[in-house]
Amino acid sequence: MKATKIRSLLLCCALGLGVPTVVHADDDAVRQQFSNALEQARAGVTPAKADSRQLRDYVLYPYLQAVRIQSQISRGTPGSADQAAASWLQAHPDLPVARELRRQWLLDLADRQDWAPFLANDEGGERDRTLTCYRWQARIATEDPAKVRDDLLAFWSDASQMPGNCNPPFNWLSAQGVVTVDATEKRARKALVEGNTSFAAVLIGQLPDDRAAPLRQWLQLLRDPQGGLDQLVATPGTRYVWPALDAAFSKLSRRDPGAAQAVLAKLDRQQLSPEQYDELARAVALGYSWDRDARALPAFQMLPEAAVDDAVREWRIRAALWNGDWQLAAGWLQALPPAMASSSRWSYWRARVAEKLGQNDVAKAQYAALAKDDGYYSVLAAWRLGARYEPPARTLDEDRGVQKHLLEQSPALLRARELYRVHEIRWANAEWYAGTQALDPAQTEQAALMASRWGWHLQAVILLSRLSIYNAFDVLYPKKIYADAIHQAAKHSGLPPAWIYGVMRQESLFMPNAVSGSDALGLLQLKLGTARDAARRAGLPRPDRDDLFDPKTNIALGSAYLRQMTDRYGGQFVLTVASYNAGPNAVARWLPDAPLDADVWIENVPYNETRQYVERIAWHIAVHDWQTNGKIRDFDDLLQPVRGASS
Repeated sequence: MKATKIRSLLLCCALGLGVPTVVHADDDAVRQQFSNALEQARAGVTPAKADSRQLRDYVLYPYLQAVRIQSQISRGTPGSADQAAASWLQAHPDLPVARELRRQWLLDLADRQDWAPFLANDEGGERDRTLTCYRWQARIATEDPAKVRDDLLAFWSDASQMPGNCNPPFNWLSAQGVVTVDATEKRARKALVEGNTSFAAVLIGQLPDDRAAPLRQWLQLLRDPQGGLDQLVATPGTRYVWPALDAAFSKLSRRDPGAAQAVLAKLDRQQLSPEQYDELARAVALGYSWDRDARALPAFQMLPEAAVDDAVREWRIRAALWNGDWQLAAGWLQALPPAMASSSRWSYWRARVAEKLGQNDVAKAQYAALAKDDGYYSVLAAWRLGARYEPPARTLDEDRGVQKHLLEQSPALLRARELYRVHEIRWANAEWYAGTQALDPAQTEQAALMASRWGWHLQAVILLSRLSIYNAFDVLYPKKIYADAIHQAAKHSGLPPAWIYGVMRQESLFMPNAVSGSDALGLLQLKLGTARDAARRAGLPRPDRDDLFDPKTNIALGSAYLRQMTDRYGGQFVLTVASYNAGPNAVARWLPDAPLDADVWIENVPYNETRQYVERIAWHIAVHDWQTNGKIRDFDDLLQPVRGASS
């Protein structure tokens, strides 16, 4: 028997790949053993002694086994962990860590060009592009070339941009002589549609001039919309490639709608269908509205009804609000389809516009109806009425017996709890998702209450949202969470505690180890550079990355940064929180020339995420105040008129 096979069998036996039969779910000692062993495994440290029986029986032991195998793959002799990986994956195919282990093993097999076990253990998903490319290499090495050639040609023709390890199979395909001019042109068009200009340029260079010419126009328009469009209209008789014209014009309309309108006036309308011309005019109108330019109003008014979609319906109302044309806003509000008109957003604005037009009785009746509900616009409606807002709170009853039964019947939920308690949140989230998908509404409610009791507020909110329960405030807005740290940060920064609470609730849902895709960290989602700058300005210790996962540190630094934004904008809450989300440069572009009602300014924020962010934090603050003091603060302070650059 070969030495590598012997090592594989010994590793498999040492790992003990059986399923744990005992659950020490309430034993902090075994959790600590697990965490220590997991840390050693990730560091590549070989255990000095055999695992305890308690650890081997622990419900999370398969996770430790998987990480040890991963360490063996990355640090051991090539192939030494093959048997252990295969055995573990056969025993635990559904655990979240299985995908990580399988991927690492497959990459190792591909690196060794050991294609038979690669194909045997590859699950064939197309989402992992690197594995997809290796799969083609494996098929080229092991299958009938004619079959692979046809399949790979179909894939090449339709695939999005792929990583570098797809170059060998694509080069092989090219050498087979099956990539025709038609196929190359089709693939180049697809690359242009996807905005992959570098790949498109390579493919266009392989085409005859007559086939390449319209695609070169498309490429030029994508790379330089303004220059390309100017050249197009300056050369009479040049045929338009509609997808190219549409893509470039949309880009220019977002960047400079005035320039786009000038191009539109010069285009040869005989080359455009009425629908195409209206699509370009629509892009100009939307561009003006996103720039809060008064020219949006006539641009929207000139659009035919066939060019009006939901985006136009929303943004023409916002443009009318920004420019104070209440009559025009009223007409466009009236034209909303029932599904949009019934939303709290547009219900509020119907009342607001009626008030502006002197229809006070109509406005009061609409405000009063909206104020009975929950959410940002309901608080605004009560504020407009000068009435005390009372959110329609709901209490959920815990049933510990149902919760206990859920844990007993669902290994995934039990693993999720244990993973949460040992701070392996990514795995915990995946197990929790798997364990809650088939629950009925009553069970889902109890699972949410159970997660809340553990302190896992993210999952509690997700489950209650699934049930459309938004007013169980005791669960959705825990009262005392991080109260001491918030109090200290508020005292040091001079900010209201509710502001800090509201931002934290929106940013992380109280998860101290949250990490965003852009590497914003912790409770208030701070990037390390921002946190260090805030610390320097506030006279606080310079943090390292791990410091931002400490709640007290993160809250202190996040509050210091909020304070800096508040000072920058003269105490204006709306601009402070908008800047926290979108950055001060974006907010500077959105400032009005003269003081503007805060609700109108918020409604016209061109980033959907930032608009919703400001609205939700205002609501979070309202709920926090109600939870803490039994009443909601006067929104006159929170939503004071937004002062512009010249105010």
